[in-house]
Amino acid sequence: MGDLYILNTRCQLTTTIKEAFEGAGYKVKVSEASGVTDDNLRGGAGYTAICLFVNKKISPGQVEILKDNGTELILHCSAGFDNSPTEELKAAGIQAARVPSYSPGSIAEYAVAQMMALAKNTHMSYVMTKMADFDITSLQCLLLENKICGVIGTGLIGKKCVQKISGLVEKVMCFDAFPDNNWIKTIPNAEYTDMDTLLKSSDFISIHVPLLPQTHHLINEDAFSKMKQDVVLVNTSRGEIVHIPSLIKALEAKKMWGVALDVFEGEKKYIFHDKSKGGFREDPDLARLAQFEHVILSSHIAFYTDQAVEQITEKTISNFQGFLGKEPKDEKAFIC
Repeated sequence: MGDLYILNTRCQLTTTIKEAFEGAGYKVKVSEASGVTDDNLRGGAGYTAICLFVNKKISPGQVEILKDNGTELILHCSAGFDNSPTEELKAAGIQAARVPSYSPGSIAEYAVAQMMALAKNTHMSYVMTKMADFDITSLQCLLLENKICGVIGTGLIGKKCVQKISGLVEKVMCFDAFPDNNWIKTIPNAEYTDMDTLLKSSDFISIHVPLLPQTHHLINEDAFSKMKQDVVLVNTSRGEIVHIPSLIKALEAKKMWGVALDVFEGEKKYIFHDKSKGGFREDPDLARLAQFEHVILSSHIAFYTDQAVEQITEKTISNFQGFLGKEPKDEKAFIC
């Protein structure tokens, strides 16, 4: 019946992936609704592959629908794949592929931009001057060049972050379960250290680790207790890394200079949607977070650049071609 069923990503990827597949002669259908309801999944009946983004999640109980559909392949147009049930897919004989890497510089740049915004109170000044308020009493900034930045996780994105922030700060402290000791030598003012030292020493902390059992709520009450006073925290990795109630406690204690979360626990119902009418009524912790002036919440947009969209689109169609045997299959991209 068809080749690709796209669960509407609610961003430019829907258009670029659709055009790329159709340009290669494949038949494509885009879901009318954007959620992952049972009915929406059934819309992919007869299509070889289903494409989904990070704002969509297929539950283990929905794998039976995929089997009934005749789905053979799940195409994640993202690096993360925790939004589909790998073991259940494998048991059902359904393959899944992801985009292992796309424009790591895009996410690293966003992390650095948020550090700068919080350090320089750009977000506060913007709001105030729009109301003709040019008072600077509350706008004293932080200087970066005599500060330490801690980077948790030095994969492709973490490395890019270190490279970009190293020219702005005095020192970069890095932590990774598998340190790259050859690479670190290329950054004169960077060094690996243990997690406790990083937390205790850093004025800025940027998180770049995958979501694993070991990293779930990695930044918890104990971690916050070890951080310096007036620390800046940025998370562009996965929302579940930071324990929100512990963050709120640290903010209420005035421990934090500022926080930027491009990802946050429970984000899937919000990201890429306009929820302004209902607000955070169903999520009191997020409602509390949004009340803090020095907390920036954004909608998982760190990745969203021209280069990233292009690379995700190219790799998604390449994974499909590899599945069909029309080009070499990238085994690193296939999860199951």
